[in-house]
Amino acid sequence: MLVSVGDISARCKGCGGTDFKVLRPGALRFTSMMTCTRCDRVTTYFDLLNDIGEQAMSRANQSLANLKRKGRRGPKPKK
Repeated sequence: MLVSVGDISARCKGCGGTDFKVLRPGALRFTSMMTCTRCDRVTTYFDLLNDIGEQAMSRANQSLANLKRKGRRGPKPKK
């Protein structure tokens, strides 16, 4: 199971894998235990969503830094 939001996928903290399986069948909850199919590292659905949030914040911060470095890009003010 790929856990993703938009184009950002959760990655295993152990091996970087992106395929996970739920350990107990049933409704997926924040506390649902999941395991990486590549290295068998156990995590929770919440931790995977948190990883996606961290990746999104990192992208946003990088974009802001790039904008600041390049300077303001917008219409010239009227005189």
